[in-house]
Amino acid sequence: MPGRPMRKVFCQGFTRAGRRIGKLIPCRMKGYELANGTYYCKYHGYQNVKGFRKAKYTNETRIKQLSKLQQFRKYTDEQLKEYYYTKVKVRIDNNEPSRYNLRKTIEWLNSYRNSRGNKVRIQLDEILSFLKKKSKHE
Repeated sequence: MPGRPMRKVFCQGFTRAGRRIGKLIPCRMKGYELANGTYYCKYHGYQNVKGFRKAKYTNETRIKQLSKLQQFRKYTDEQLKEYYYTKVKVRIDNNEPSRYNLRKTIEWLNSYRNSRGNKVRIQLDEILSFLKKKSKHE
């Protein structure tokens, strides 16, 4: 279904610009139905709110998709099935987001994400040492 305004189902999220000024302006993008019956667009998280799942994916197709990934090329069929049923299937059944999604969410929630793994104290020490060197040369 293309996003024609007369027929499309809108996202149930609110724009950030509206929230900044204290208004709840609804998002006008096309919404995708989630497992819990709500509709969200690609910007408001249709892929990670209670499981955006494609119904046509079976266990065999997901195992086949895993086998095509670089890190699973050397796995045998039995190893792949064991990995799928112990790690992946459990997360799908519990409507949990993927490890990739959790990792990216933690990166965005980290207020010091541009630090490349250094702690704030270490960064401040580097800045202070730089300023001390600069003041000695002047």
